[in-house]
Amino acid sequence: MAQVPWWRGNLPAETSGFIGHEREVRRLLKLLPGTSLITVTGSGGVGKSRIAVKAAERCRDSYPAGAWLVELSGEHNGDLLAHTVAAVLGLREQSARSQIEVLVEFLADKRLLLLLDGCEHLLAACRGLVAEILAAAPGVRIVVTSRQTLELPQETPLPVEPFETPEPEAGTPTANDALRFFLDRAGAAVPGLKADEATLAAAARICRRLDGIPLAIELAAGRLKTMTVERLADHLEERFDALYDDRALLTRHWTLRTAISWSHELCGPEERLLWARLSVFAGDFDAAAAVWVCGDRRLVNVRDLLADLVEKSLLIRVPGGYRQPGTVRDHGREQLARLDDEERLTRRHRYYYLDLARQADADWYGPRQEEWADRLNFSVTNLRLALDSDSPSTSLSIELAGTLWILWFCLGRLREGRYYMKRAIDAAPVTDPGLPRLLWTDGCVAIARGELELGRLRAEAALSAALDWGDYAAAGHAQLRLARRSLFAGSLDEVEPAVDLVREYFRKAEAVTVDEPIALVTLATAATWRGEFARVVSVLEEVQRLCDARGELWVRACGDYVLSIAQLGLGRAAEAAVAARQSLDVKWRLRDAAGVALALDQLAVIAAVEGDGHRTARLQGSAARLCDTFGLRGLGSKSVSEPRTVAERTARQLLGDDAYDAIFAEGHDDDLDSAMAYALG
Repeated sequence: MAQVPWWRGNLPAETSGFIGHEREVRRLLKLLPGTSLITVTGSGGVGKSRIAVKAAERCRDSYPAGAWLVELSGEHNGDLLAHTVAAVLGLREQSARSQIEVLVEFLADKRLLLLLDGCEHLLAACRGLVAEILAAAPGVRIVVTSRQTLELPQETPLPVEPFETPEPEAGTPTANDALRFFLDRAGAAVPGLKADEATLAAAARICRRLDGIPLAIELAAGRLKTMTVERLADHLEERFDALYDDRALLTRHWTLRTAISWSHELCGPEERLLWARLSVFAGDFDAAAAVWVCGDRRLVNVRDLLADLVEKSLLIRVPGGYRQPGTVRDHGREQLARLDDEERLTRRHRYYYLDLARQADADWYGPRQEEWADRLNFSVTNLRLALDSDSPSTSLSIELAGTLWILWFCLGRLREGRYYMKRAIDAAPVTDPGLPRLLWTDGCVAIARGELELGRLRAEAALSAALDWGDYAAAGHAQLRLARRSLFAGSLDEVEPAVDLVREYFRKAEAVTVDEPIALVTLATAATWRGEFARVVSVLEEVQRLCDARGELWVRACGDYVLSIAQLGLGRAAEAAVAARQSLDVKWRLRDAAGVALALDQLAVIAAVEGDGHRTARLQGSAARLCDTFGLRGLGSKSVSEPRTVAERTARQLLGDDAYDAIFAEGHDDDLDSAMAYALG
């Protein structure tokens, strides 16, 4: 299967065969065109998520804006639901309006399929968000998986039952979905397993005893590395018969719990201990996190044990790491509470993710920015958990909220960052040493969202506290926020003195920080707006020297964009195009949608200056498509919008209105990968 571009959806690749529940998939596909909200309901372990994802996979080509899966099983904070959805869609948080308002506006004209998976623990938040989306976005279809419905008037429930189990005297047992599912998973556990008559009969007993519940069957199949199918059937019957004299009392819920409990008993002591400790994670985690948080002298081979738990279907492999199925995690949490070790593991979890944030901060000014961007985005659910599982007034919470400036600012989670930082600022003791960093980080995010006065107040408070404590590094970071506030407020004469102070503070602190080249890009931007293009080139040469010496990409790409404007101002169109393409290439690799759109705009302006109306129109169409895809309405200041307007006017004069509109539409309708190839060619 061809890989779907990252901007067209995020459905996971099928890692094992899809067996059974075809009727439910067909029903879902039949409902979707005319039904705005479908809730796939059923008890734990019956396959709700697989059904929803399989149906979405089959119909995603019907949704030009993509099919998007939002995993909610690891989320705990309903206040951030809109942020979670927006982040999955790639929507940039650049507005001071509420995130729900921005998200609904973004979706209003989209034809898009949205899957909200595992909503039962966030029902109220999901109900409110879904209602808002459906009221404003007629082209959006929402599929929810939950043990309960949302109880909205537009909702169509799609109940999912376990597989029908084979009859004891079935003539063709292999036609039964439960049995087919078991044999498929058994074959994965024991390659070459022969399905002879005795094996089929024992497998049918297993499926009946487990009431056809897919997760329970999968857990059972995972035991076949250590016992035969016949012995597995006997074990299960012994286990269930010992617990229940009255078969009628055995509900599906208790069948699954009993199967999980039985799987727990069959694990070795180290596997059981790791299972319990892993329950401290939310959502996806990687092996390094599991080793650091869960490992000690009692668990020295965590990586091997992870592989063992995957083989037993107690862990799911995901790109970059692992995830515990929800019901398995719940059982592990119960065991961790019985071990009276939950507080210690939660504390280790918080310290691990604080250390991760520190490493990202220290390493960001270097060649590993793409790696750190991926790693922080992968870890965001656990980073939220680390922030939510402790009081916002603790030193750990204060430091973590401020140290995550890369996630909040560079990776576009502005409003989510403001949520956590405001909470910490309101609770922080004035004597906490992490407060200046928290204040300047919040000021940085506020300025990026256009809240210039709040940004000024935060930066001034950070500067005052930093100077009182002699923390010149923090003073430099705070002073840079004041310089950027002056830039965006149009007070260009204030920028250079502020940048001089930034560099002085960093020299006093002997700090090597990415904020030094950012300060120079700020100075160059102000010089560009003043028309001092030769000075811009000189300043950005130093930016290139600083960034290239450390292999830094993100700030260098910001500088290349400004350099392109200056080169064009000096009449050097060819050099301007080279710089704009360099910026575009890096911003695309870092998935910085705003940076990509600005670079496309700049390339379109250059094409217009060179008299190429066709290229101008097509690039402007691609830039508009990108802005539509990522909700970048009204991107750019007057210094960006005016050249864009002039370039369009020039291209219309060169081509005529009809030709311009047709070529613009070609660029807008082009997929973004092709648009990038054209722009970079």
